[in-house]
Amino acid sequence: MAPELESVLATTRVLVCLGPGGAGKTTTAAALAVAGAISGRRVAVLTVDPAARLKDALELPEEPGRLHPIALPEGARGRLDAIQLDAKGLFDRLVRRLSPSPALAERVLANPVYRNIAGAFAGSDAYMALEQLLDIVGDPAYELVIVDTPPATHALELFDAPERILALLNSRALEYLEEPARILGVGTSRLARGLLSAVLAGLERITGLPLLRHVSALAADFGLISPAFRTRAESIRALLRAADTSYAMVAAPDPHGADEILAFAGEVHRLGIDVSLVVVNRVLKLGQAARAQPGAPPPGEAREPLEWSATLARNLVACAHDVETLIAAERSVIDALKAGFAQFDSGASGRASSERPWLELPAIFPAPTSLAGIWKLAQALQADLARSTDAA
Repeated sequence: MAPELESVLATTRVLVCLGPGGAGKTTTAAALAVAGAISGRRVAVLTVDPAARLKDALELPEEPGRLHPIALPEGARGRLDAIQLDAKGLFDRLVRRLSPSPALAERVLANPVYRNIAGAFAGSDAYMALEQLLDIVGDPAYELVIVDTPPATHALELFDAPERILALLNSRALEYLEEPARILGVGTSRLARGLLSAVLAGLERITGLPLLRHVSALAADFGLISPAFRTRAESIRALLRAADTSYAMVAAPDPHGADEILAFAGEVHRLGIDVSLVVVNRVLKLGQAARAQPGAPPPGEAREPLEWSATLARNLVACAHDVETLIAAERSVIDALKAGFAQFDSGASGRASSERPWLELPAIFPAPTSLAGIWKLAQALQADLARSTDAA
């Protein structure tokens, strides 16, 4: 029997949502978080997406960097908190927390070079999001943490970020920045080292900026904090590969995007990451629009006969045919995606495609850009789970 969504959520500590842009990954991550909370788990959801769509969907206040409680539907047994990343604020807090002394922390924070580069530390927000994730996972208040990631072109930074920061901290870069003359090596003549120092000093006089002194001071001070950052980077790397960290691929049944999804899945597979769950978003289902209309009679209930003109009847028949054609095209795309994912069956878990959960979220009109729309998606996830359970 295929593992159910409930089983995935129950055995997962961190669920990372991956996928291309435009597939509805952000709203899917939010719906998974709501579904987990409704089922009784204590859930936190974190967005790495710089567009802040998760913030808008969950109606978060303008206070990035803090976990905010989200109101859940009546009857929900768990809790849900959400956070929008504040990379610069988080880095400042980490410097204060990891510094051997408050004086050292304030010296680093006051350095003008630090103030200019802290927001872009490690090259992107991806690494700082992982730092935030590490803090949330360490909080016993949460049983499940769901991570919304950037589009596919940037999501791989999540896996590269710990390696890049470890490579930097394990190199001698900080030593060279602290004393640029060291780059010449100990065997270099005094004359060469003196010339380099004179050139650097001349640059400062010409520009009028004490840039090199600020760089050297920052390198010396941060060198005292770097061991703690190295330890955290190693913990992040272990967390991304932990047995209770799962990955969900979010896709849309778009024939033009199927190759992109499979190419991205191949990149993830080559990194040794096993996709535990596939969610196909915005799937058209025959009759769902009629069932969703307020006041529509239940299926099978007698209806009053309607008198339609011949033109209207022909147009409705043509419209229904077009919808059926579109639904059939979407089914072909989903079948192609399933066949494509079969080549990734040799993942770390050894899970076969036939055992990997495939969930389908219906297309909702209007688009689920509000908390009410997210609740509808969460209910659809639970309905899909119930159908899978009944079929088993």
